Amino acid sequence: MKLFSLLFFLSTIISIYAINGTTLRGTMINPLLTEDDFKVLASWNANHVRWQLLWGGFPHGPADKGDIPAYEAWLETALEHLDSLLPFFRQVGIKVLLDLHTPPGGRDKNDKWPLFYNQTFQDTFLNVWEKMANRYKNETQIMGFDLVNEPDDRDLAPGLLNWRSLAIVAIQRIRTIDTLHPIVLEASPVSGPETLPNFEPVPFDNVIYSFHMYEPYQFVFQNVFSNDTPIYYPGIIGGKMWNKDQLRATMQATLDWQKTHNATIHVGEFSAIRWAPGNSTCNYLNDVIELFEENGWNWDYHAFREWQGWNVEMIGDKDHPQPSPVPTDRQLLLMKWFQKNKH
Repeated sequence: MKLFSLLFFLSTIISIYAINGTTLRGTMINPLLTEDDFKVLASWNANHVRWQLLWGGFPHGPADKGDIPAYEAWLETALEHLDSLLPFFRQVGIKVLLDLHTPPGGRDKNDKWPLFYNQTFQDTFLNVWEKMANRYKNETQIMGFDLVNEPDDRDLAPGLLNWRSLAIVAIQRIRTIDTLHPIVLEASPVSGPETLPNFEPVPFDNVIYSFHMYEPYQFVFQNVFSNDTPIYYPGIIGGKMWNKDQLRATMQATLDWQKTHNATIHVGEFSAIRWAPGNSTCNYLNDVIELFEENGWNWDYHAFREWQGWNVEMIGDKDHPQPSPVPTDRQLLLMKWFQKNKH
């Protein structure tokens, strides 16, 4: 039995750490997708998905009402759906990053996080990660645990843990159960490219640091909330020339921080709206991906078959969110990069 346990331990290490030296190129996903959907993504040769544990919507959903039993019941249902797909992911060689997208307590009407002003929600956060660590400690298709999506502890109540301190306690509890799976950690507030350079690394090995790239905001989210003049990329955006050099400069502080701390970086989300004018969306996506690759960063496009505004399978007309009869230039661009993946 001791020999069997040792062999299982070693095989688990090899399987989980097979990602080392291999760039993870994949997508965020709609957590309600089925095996038929993922067959399409597998045919594109993606080697990774960031799996949103998302309850009902973003940024608001049922968790905002703060019912802990209901939250735990939802989470169990969400994990059962993931479990049903793990054999397929194993078959096609797609790794899964578990992303707690909806935290206990959700967000209040002012977009503040109850997680940082209610002890019950901090306790629940720690408890659910203990449960997930126990559930997946021997699951080699899970490549890591992303503790929470875009944390924001700017409204911290006295006596409660800030995000870094809460993450440290969560990692300690996970590590008493699971010493193998990497922890993926985003910085507060909201995980933009400016956050990690102001974040002190946590005192643990096997931690991957993550940020999300949606800069410049005016271009990436253009005409989502209003009908403004179309914005081109590259071009003057917000009074500044935005091109590949400016994107590089925007992410330079993160690259410098990575080198200082010998860290591993994962770009958990990036995108550009599908109806940007001309070839702007493709120009932007290609430039940011080239920079991720230049820096040796893992990355996930946001998102596969989720909100229609990011859907690369749909035509670029904002007013007609319908599938394209042929692959769009945005889809072909992703597929070109996915072809570099080795499973």
